Amino acid sequence: MSSGPIFDVIIAGGGPAGSTLGLLLARAGCSVAVLEKTAYSGFRVGESLPPSVVPRLMRFGLWDAFLQTGPSPTCGVQSAWGTPELDASVFLGNPFLNGWHLDRSRFDSMLSAAAADAGARIFRKAAARSVARDAHGCWAVTSISPQGESHFRARFFVNGAGRSSTIHTDLGVRRNAVDRMIGIATSFAPHSEKPLPSLVESHALGWWYSAGLPGGQAIAIFFTDSDVCAQHELANGLHRLLGQSHHTRARFIASSPIGEVRVFPAATHCLDRAAGDSWLTIGDAIIGRDPLSSSGIDFALASSERACEALQAIANGATDAAASYDAECRSDFASYLNKRRAYYLMEQRWPDSPFWRRRHSLPSVVGLADPCAFDVSSDPRSGTTLRLGRRRECLQTKSTP
Repeated sequence: MSSGPIFDVIIAGGGPAGSTLGLLLARAGCSVAVLEKTAYSGFRVGESLPPSVVPRLMRFGLWDAFLQTGPSPTCGVQSAWGTPELDASVFLGNPFLNGWHLDRSRFDSMLSAAAADAGARIFRKAAARSVARDAHGCWAVTSISPQGESHFRARFFVNGAGRSSTIHTDLGVRRNAVDRMIGIATSFAPHSEKPLPSLVESHALGWWYSAGLPGGQAIAIFFTDSDVCAQHELANGLHRLLGQSHHTRARFIASSPIGEVRVFPAATHCLDRAAGDSWLTIGDAIIGRDPLSSSGIDFALASSERACEALQAIANGATDAAASYDAECRSDFASYLNKRRAYYLMEQRWPDSPFWRRRHSLPSVVGLADPCAFDVSSDPRSGTTLRLGRRRECLQTKSTP
Protein backbone atom coordinates (compact mmCIF):
# COMPACT_ATOMS: atom_id res chain seq x y z
CA MET A 1 0.00 0.00 0.00
CA SER A 2 1.20 3.51 -0.82
CA SER A 3 2.79 5.49 2.02
CA GLY A 4 1.47 8.83 0.74
CA PRO A 5 0.21 11.73 2.84
CA ILE A 6 -2.46 11.26 5.46
CA PHE A 7 -5.34 13.61 4.75
CA ASP A 8 -7.50 15.10 7.46
CA VAL A 9 -10.62 13.99 5.56
CA ILE A 10 -11.34 11.72 2.62
CA ILE A 11 -14.72 12.20 0.96
CA ALA A 12 -16.04 9.40 -1.24
CA GLY A 13 -18.18 11.08 -3.88
CA GLY A 14 -17.83 14.45 -5.55
CA GLY A 15 -21.46 15.26 -6.22
CA PRO A 16 -23.12 18.37 -4.73
CA ALA A 17 -22.80 17.05 -1.17
CA GLY A 18 -19.20 15.83 -1.41
CA SER A 19 -17.84 18.81 -3.33
CA THR A 20 -19.55 21.33 -1.07
CA LEU A 21 -18.22 19.64 2.06
CA GLY A 22 -14.75 19.55 0.49
CA LEU A 23 -15.05 23.28 -0.19
CA LEU A 24 -16.12 24.13 3.36
CA LEU A 25 -13.48 21.94 5.00
CA ALA A 26 -10.69 23.23 2.77
CA ARG A 27 -11.65 26.79 3.64
CA ALA A 28 -11.41 25.80 7.32
CA GLY A 29 -7.80 24.72 6.77
CA CYS A 30 -8.26 20.96 6.43
CA SER A 31 -6.41 18.77 3.99
CA VAL A 32 -9.16 17.08 1.97
CA ALA A 33 -9.27 14.46 -0.77
CA VAL A 34 -12.47 14.08 -2.81
CA LEU A 35 -12.83 10.86 -4.81
CA GLU A 36 -15.32 11.23 -7.68
CA LYS A 37 -16.06 8.27 -9.92
CA THR A 38 -16.99 10.38 -12.97
CA ALA A 39 -15.53 13.27 -14.94
CA TYR A 40 -18.82 15.20 -14.58
CA SER A 41 -19.94 14.39 -18.09
CA GLY A 42 -22.92 12.47 -19.42
CA PHE A 43 -26.35 11.92 -17.89
CA ARG A 44 -26.84 13.17 -14.33
CA VAL A 45 -30.21 13.13 -12.59
CA GLY A 46 -31.61 16.23 -10.90
CA GLU A 47 -32.02 19.42 -12.87
CA SER A 48 -34.12 21.66 -10.62
CA LEU A 49 -33.28 23.93 -7.72
CA PRO A 50 -35.91 25.51 -5.45
CA PRO A 51 -35.67 29.19 -4.44
CA SER A 52 -34.44 28.16 -0.97
CA VAL A 53 -31.05 27.25 -2.43
CA VAL A 54 -30.27 30.87 -3.35
CA PRO A 55 -29.24 32.14 0.13
CA ARG A 56 -27.21 28.99 0.68
CA LEU A 57 -25.21 29.48 -2.52
CA MET A 58 -24.72 33.12 -1.59
CA ARG A 59 -23.49 32.17 1.87
CA PHE A 60 -21.00 29.75 0.32
CA GLY A 61 -19.76 32.47 -2.03
CA LEU A 62 -20.89 30.49 -5.06
CA TRP A 63 -23.67 32.65 -6.47
CA ASP A 64 -21.65 34.25 -9.27
CA ALA A 65 -20.11 30.92 -10.24
CA PHE A 66 -23.60 29.39 -10.26
CA LEU A 67 -24.92 32.04 -12.63
CA GLN A 68 -22.00 31.38 -14.96
CA THR A 69 -23.24 27.82 -15.48
CA GLY A 70 -26.18 29.28 -17.42
CA PRO A 71 -29.21 28.15 -15.36
CA SER A 72 -32.71 28.97 -16.58
CA PRO A 73 -35.10 30.65 -14.10
CA THR A 74 -38.43 29.02 -13.41
CA CYS A 75 -41.26 30.68 -11.51
CA GLY A 76 -43.27 27.69 -10.35
CA VAL A 77 -44.53 24.19 -10.99
CA GLN A 78 -47.50 23.05 -13.06
CA SER A 79 -49.30 19.97 -11.84
CA ALA A 80 -52.19 17.63 -12.56
CA TRP A 81 -52.21 15.90 -9.19
CA GLY A 82 -55.40 14.64 -7.60
CA THR A 83 -57.33 15.96 -10.58
CA PRO A 84 -56.98 15.77 -14.37
CA GLU A 85 -57.03 19.56 -14.52
CA LEU A 86 -53.78 21.46 -14.79
CA ASP A 87 -52.93 23.75 -11.90
CA ALA A 88 -49.99 26.04 -11.37
CA SER A 89 -48.19 27.12 -8.23
CA VAL A 90 -45.65 29.89 -7.84
CA PHE A 91 -42.96 30.44 -5.25
CA LEU A 92 -44.72 33.40 -3.60
CA GLY A 93 -43.94 32.09 -0.13
CA ASN A 94 -40.21 32.55 -0.73
CA PRO A 95 -38.44 35.92 -0.89
CA PHE A 96 -36.45 34.56 -3.84
CA LEU A 97 -39.33 34.24 -6.27
CA ASN A 98 -37.89 31.82 -8.79
CA GLY A 99 -36.20 28.47 -8.84
CA TRP A 100 -33.76 27.25 -11.48
CA HIS A 101 -33.35 24.58 -14.13
CA LEU A 102 -29.78 23.36 -14.37
CA ASP A 103 -27.28 21.73 -16.59
CA ARG A 104 -26.26 19.23 -13.89
CA SER A 105 -22.87 18.46 -15.40
CA ARG A 106 -21.96 22.16 -15.39
CA PHE A 107 -23.37 22.64 -11.89
CA ASP A 108 -21.51 19.70 -10.38
CA SER A 109 -18.30 20.68 -12.19
CA MET A 110 -18.66 24.20 -10.79
CA LEU A 111 -18.89 22.91 -7.22
CA SER A 112 -15.91 20.62 -7.77
CA ALA A 113 -13.83 23.46 -9.22
CA ALA A 114 -14.72 25.69 -6.26
CA ALA A 115 -13.57 22.98 -3.85
CA ALA A 116 -10.30 22.63 -5.77
CA ASP A 117 -9.78 26.41 -5.74
CA ALA A 118 -10.21 26.33 -1.95
CA GLY A 119 -7.44 23.73 -1.67
CA ALA A 120 -9.22 20.37 -1.76
CA ARG A 121 -7.57 17.62 -3.82
CA ILE A 122 -10.07 16.38 -6.41
CA PHE A 123 -9.50 12.95 -7.92
CA ARG A 124 -11.82 12.43 -10.89
CA LYS A 125 -12.64 9.03 -12.37
CA ALA A 126 -11.62 7.58 -9.01
CA ALA A 127 -14.38 5.41 -7.54
CA ALA A 128 -14.05 4.53 -3.85
CA ARG A 129 -14.33 0.74 -3.70
CA SER A 130 -13.46 -0.10 -0.09
CA VAL A 131 -12.76 1.56 3.22
CA ALA A 132 -11.32 0.07 6.42
CA ARG A 133 -9.34 1.00 9.49
CA ASP A 134 -5.61 0.38 9.28
CA ALA A 135 -3.34 -0.71 12.11
CA HIS A 136 -2.82 2.91 13.17
CA GLY A 137 -6.52 3.71 13.43
CA CYS A 138 -6.62 5.77 10.21
CA TRP A 139 -9.07 5.20 7.40
CA ALA A 140 -7.58 3.37 4.42
CA VAL A 141 -9.57 3.95 1.25
CA THR A 142 -8.99 2.10 -2.00
CA SER A 143 -10.17 3.62 -5.28
CA ILE A 144 -10.29 2.35 -8.84
CA SER A 145 -9.57 4.54 -11.86
CA PRO A 146 -8.60 3.99 -15.50
CA GLN A 147 -4.98 4.14 -14.31
CA GLY A 148 -5.54 1.32 -11.83
CA GLU A 149 -5.84 1.03 -8.06
CA SER A 150 -4.94 3.87 -5.70
CA HIS A 151 -4.74 4.03 -1.92
CA PHE A 152 -5.52 6.93 0.38
CA ARG A 153 -5.34 7.42 4.15
CA ALA A 154 -7.14 9.91 6.35
CA ARG A 155 -8.11 10.60 9.93
CA PHE A 156 -11.77 11.04 8.97
CA PHE A 157 -13.89 9.39 6.31
CA VAL A 158 -17.07 10.85 4.78
CA ASN A 159 -19.42 8.79 2.64
CA GLY A 160 -20.97 11.04 0.02
CA ALA A 161 -21.04 8.45 -2.74
CA GLY A 162 -24.76 8.69 -3.47
CA ARG A 163 -27.77 6.43 -3.26
CA SER A 164 -26.34 3.69 -5.50
CA SER A 165 -23.10 3.19 -3.61
CA THR A 166 -22.50 0.20 -1.34
CA ILE A 167 -19.53 1.73 0.51
CA HIS A 168 -21.70 2.04 3.65
CA THR A 169 -21.48 -1.73 4.13
CA ASP A 170 -17.76 -1.36 4.87
CA LEU A 171 -18.80 0.81 7.82
CA GLY A 172 -21.10 -1.90 9.19
CA VAL A 173 -24.17 0.13 8.23
CA ARG A 174 -27.38 -1.05 6.60
CA ARG A 175 -29.59 0.79 4.11
CA ASN A 176 -33.32 0.69 4.87
CA ALA A 177 -35.57 1.27 1.86
CA VAL A 178 -39.14 2.54 2.13
CA ASP A 179 -40.10 1.86 -1.48
CA ARG A 180 -38.77 0.54 -4.79
CA MET A 181 -39.06 3.68 -6.88
CA ILE A 182 -37.12 4.08 -10.10
CA GLY A 183 -37.09 6.79 -12.73
CA ILE A 184 -37.32 6.13 -16.47
CA ALA A 185 -35.97 9.14 -18.36
CA THR A 186 -35.70 10.36 -21.90
CA SER A 187 -34.72 13.69 -23.47
CA PHE A 188 -36.35 15.67 -26.24
CA ALA A 189 -34.98 18.00 -28.89
CA PRO A 190 -35.92 21.65 -28.51
CA HIS A 191 -39.22 22.68 -30.02
CA SER A 192 -39.62 26.09 -28.46
CA GLU A 193 -37.30 28.95 -27.57
CA LYS A 194 -39.29 29.50 -24.38
CA PRO A 195 -38.10 27.23 -21.51
CA LEU A 196 -40.67 24.68 -20.37
CA PRO A 197 -41.73 25.06 -16.72
CA SER A 198 -41.67 22.01 -14.47
CA LEU A 199 -44.74 19.81 -14.83
CA VAL A 200 -45.91 16.96 -12.61
CA GLU A 201 -48.72 14.69 -13.81
CA SER A 202 -49.96 11.61 -11.97
CA HIS A 203 -50.82 8.32 -13.66
CA ALA A 204 -52.30 5.02 -12.47
CA LEU A 205 -48.85 3.41 -12.48
CA GLY A 206 -46.85 6.34 -11.11
CA TRP A 207 -46.28 9.92 -12.18
CA TRP A 208 -44.59 12.04 -14.83
CA TYR A 209 -42.09 14.84 -14.32
CA SER A 210 -40.95 17.02 -17.21
CA ALA A 211 -39.06 20.28 -17.52
CA GLY A 212 -37.02 22.37 -19.88
CA LEU A 213 -33.24 22.35 -19.64
CA PRO A 214 -30.73 25.11 -20.33
CA GLY A 215 -29.97 25.18 -24.03
CA GLY A 216 -33.53 24.45 -25.09
CA GLN A 217 -33.70 20.70 -24.55
CA ALA A 218 -36.23 19.08 -22.25
CA ILE A 219 -36.43 15.96 -20.11
CA ALA A 220 -39.35 13.69 -19.28
CA ILE A 221 -39.15 11.14 -16.47
CA PHE A 222 -41.72 8.57 -15.39
CA PHE A 223 -41.46 7.51 -11.75
CA THR A 224 -42.82 4.13 -10.70
CA ASP A 225 -41.81 1.07 -8.68
CA SER A 226 -39.35 -1.43 -10.09
CA ASP A 227 -41.82 -4.34 -9.92
CA VAL A 228 -44.53 -2.24 -11.61
CA CYS A 229 -42.03 -1.34 -14.31
CA ALA A 230 -41.17 -5.00 -14.88
CA GLN A 231 -44.80 -6.17 -14.89
CA HIS A 232 -45.89 -3.59 -17.47
CA GLU A 233 -42.58 -3.48 -19.41
CA LEU A 234 -42.46 0.28 -18.98
CA ALA A 235 -38.77 0.76 -19.72
CA ASN A 236 -39.30 -0.55 -23.25
CA GLY A 237 -42.65 1.20 -23.64
CA LEU A 238 -41.94 4.68 -22.31
CA HIS A 239 -43.17 6.47 -25.42
CA ARG A 240 -46.36 4.37 -25.42
CA LEU A 241 -46.80 5.38 -21.77
CA LEU A 242 -46.21 9.01 -22.70
CA GLY A 243 -49.10 8.73 -25.14
CA GLN A 244 -51.41 7.81 -22.24
CA SER A 245 -50.70 11.09 -20.47
CA HIS A 246 -52.51 14.29 -21.28
CA HIS A 247 -50.54 17.37 -20.29
CA THR A 248 -47.10 15.77 -20.56
CA ARG A 249 -47.87 14.39 -24.01
CA ALA A 250 -49.16 17.79 -25.17
CA ARG A 251 -45.88 19.56 -24.47
CA PHE A 252 -43.85 17.00 -26.46
CA ILE A 253 -46.23 16.27 -29.31
CA ALA A 254 -44.10 18.25 -31.77
CA SER A 255 -40.76 17.12 -30.33
CA SER A 256 -38.42 14.28 -31.20
CA PRO A 257 -36.86 12.10 -28.51
CA ILE A 258 -33.07 12.16 -28.42
CA GLY A 259 -30.68 9.82 -26.71
CA GLU A 260 -31.46 6.56 -25.01
CA VAL A 261 -34.04 5.73 -22.37
CA ARG A 262 -32.31 5.58 -18.99
CA VAL A 263 -33.46 3.85 -15.81
CA PHE A 264 -32.07 5.00 -12.47
CA PRO A 265 -32.80 4.33 -8.76
CA ALA A 266 -35.01 6.84 -6.95
CA ALA A 267 -36.11 4.96 -3.83
CA THR A 268 -36.71 6.62 -0.49
CA HIS A 269 -34.19 5.23 1.98
CA CYS A 270 -32.22 5.97 5.11
CA LEU A 271 -29.10 4.38 6.56
CA ASP A 272 -29.50 2.95 10.03
CA ARG A 273 -26.55 5.07 11.21
CA ALA A 274 -25.37 8.43 9.92
CA ALA A 275 -22.11 8.70 11.85
CA GLY A 276 -19.48 6.94 13.89
CA ASP A 277 -16.48 8.03 15.94
CA SER A 278 -14.59 9.43 12.93
CA TRP A 279 -16.91 8.98 9.96
CA LEU A 280 -20.04 10.63 8.62
CA THR A 281 -22.45 10.09 5.75
CA ILE A 282 -23.89 13.00 3.78
CA GLY A 283 -26.43 13.79 1.06
CA ASP A 284 -28.46 11.10 -0.59
CA ALA A 285 -25.97 8.49 0.55
CA ILE A 286 -27.73 8.74 3.92
CA ILE A 287 -31.24 9.87 2.96
CA GLY A 288 -32.68 9.21 -0.48
CA ARG A 289 -35.61 11.57 -1.00
CA ASP A 290 -38.55 11.08 -3.29
CA PRO A 291 -38.06 13.20 -6.45
CA LEU A 292 -41.52 14.66 -5.80
CA SER A 293 -39.91 16.79 -3.08
CA SER A 294 -37.61 18.51 -5.64
CA SER A 295 -35.22 19.06 -2.74
CA GLY A 296 -32.40 16.62 -3.40
CA ILE A 297 -29.69 19.17 -4.27
CA ASP A 298 -30.78 21.65 -1.61
CA PHE A 299 -30.72 18.83 0.94
CA ALA A 300 -27.24 17.82 -0.25
CA LEU A 301 -25.90 21.34 0.32
CA ALA A 302 -27.58 21.60 3.72
CA SER A 303 -26.27 18.17 4.68
CA SER A 304 -22.71 19.23 3.85
CA GLU A 305 -23.01 22.37 5.92
CA ARG A 306 -24.27 20.33 8.88
CA ALA A 307 -21.51 17.74 8.43
CA CYS A 308 -18.83 20.43 8.39
CA GLU A 309 -20.15 21.80 11.66
CA ALA A 310 -20.22 18.30 13.18
CA LEU A 311 -16.64 17.55 12.16
CA GLN A 312 -15.43 20.87 13.54
CA ALA A 313 -17.31 20.20 16.79
CA ILE A 314 -15.65 16.79 17.09
CA ALA A 315 -12.24 18.37 16.46
CA ASN A 316 -12.93 20.81 19.28
CA GLY A 317 -13.71 18.06 21.76
CA ALA A 318 -17.51 17.75 21.55
CA THR A 319 -17.85 14.06 22.34
CA ASP A 320 -21.56 14.00 21.53
CA ALA A 321 -21.24 15.64 18.09
CA ALA A 322 -21.47 12.41 16.09
CA ALA A 323 -24.50 11.25 18.07
CA SER A 324 -26.16 14.65 17.62
CA TYR A 325 -25.52 14.53 13.88
CA ASP A 326 -27.04 11.06 13.69
CA ALA A 327 -30.12 12.13 15.68
CA GLU A 328 -30.64 15.22 13.51
CA CYS A 329 -30.50 13.13 10.35
CA ARG A 330 -33.01 10.68 11.80
CA SER A 331 -35.34 13.54 12.76
CA ASP A 332 -35.06 14.95 9.25
CA PHE A 333 -36.03 11.61 7.78
CA ALA A 334 -39.08 11.22 10.02
CA SER A 335 -40.30 14.71 9.09
CA TYR A 336 -39.70 14.03 5.42
CA LEU A 337 -41.72 10.78 5.54
CA ASN A 338 -44.72 12.62 6.99
CA LYS A 339 -44.61 15.26 4.25
CA ARG A 340 -44.10 12.60 1.57
CA ARG A 341 -47.21 10.69 2.62
CA ALA A 342 -49.28 13.89 2.82
CA TYR A 343 -48.42 14.77 -0.79
CA TYR A 344 -49.27 11.29 -2.06
CA LEU A 345 -52.57 11.27 -0.17
CA MET A 346 -53.65 14.20 -2.32
CA GLU A 347 -54.01 11.77 -5.22
CA GLN A 348 -56.96 9.39 -4.62
CA ARG A 349 -58.04 8.41 -8.14
CA TRP A 350 -56.40 4.96 -8.22
CA PRO A 351 -56.93 3.33 -4.80
CA ASP A 352 -56.36 -0.17 -6.20
CA SER A 353 -53.06 0.67 -7.86
CA PRO A 354 -50.13 -0.98 -6.02
CA PHE A 355 -48.02 2.12 -6.58
CA TRP A 356 -50.50 4.49 -4.94
CA ARG A 357 -51.70 2.05 -2.29
CA ARG A 358 -48.13 1.67 -1.01
CA ARG A 359 -47.70 5.41 -0.70
CA HIS A 360 -51.01 5.94 1.07
CA SER A 361 -50.09 3.49 3.81
CA LEU A 362 -47.87 4.39 6.72
CA PRO A 363 -44.25 3.72 5.75
CA SER A 364 -42.52 0.95 7.62
CA VAL A 365 -38.79 1.25 8.09
CA VAL A 366 -37.23 -1.45 10.20
CA GLY A 367 -33.71 -1.59 11.53
CA LEU A 368 -33.16 2.08 12.32
CA ALA A 369 -31.02 2.38 15.41
CA ASP A 370 -32.38 4.05 18.52
CA PRO A 371 -30.68 7.47 18.64
CA CYS A 372 -30.83 7.38 22.43
CA ALA A 373 -28.67 4.25 22.40
CA PHE A 374 -25.99 5.75 20.15
CA ASP A 375 -22.45 5.09 21.39
CA VAL A 376 -19.52 5.90 19.13
CA SER A 377 -17.20 3.71 21.16
CA SER A 378 -19.21 0.66 20.09
CA ASP A 379 -18.79 1.30 16.35
CA PRO A 380 -18.50 -2.25 14.97
CA ARG A 381 -15.71 -1.29 12.57
CA SER A 382 -13.64 0.76 15.04
CA GLY A 383 -10.23 -0.69 15.62
CA THR A 384 -9.77 1.90 18.33
CA THR A 385 -11.69 4.83 19.73
CA LEU A 386 -10.10 8.05 18.48
CA ARG A 387 -9.72 11.23 20.44
CA LEU A 388 -9.58 14.48 18.53
CA GLY A 389 -7.16 17.33 18.97
CA ARG A 390 -8.64 20.76 19.68
CA ARG A 391 -7.71 22.59 16.49
CA ARG A 392 -10.09 24.81 14.59
CA GLU A 393 -7.98 25.06 11.46
CA CYS A 394 -7.89 21.32 10.73
CA LEU A 395 -9.03 17.97 12.04
CA GLN A 396 -6.56 15.74 13.80
CA THR A 397 -6.77 12.46 15.68
CA LYS A 398 -4.47 10.49 17.86
CA SER A 399 -4.70 6.98 19.17
CA THR A 400 -6.16 6.41 22.58
CA PRO A 401 -3.32 5.86 25.07
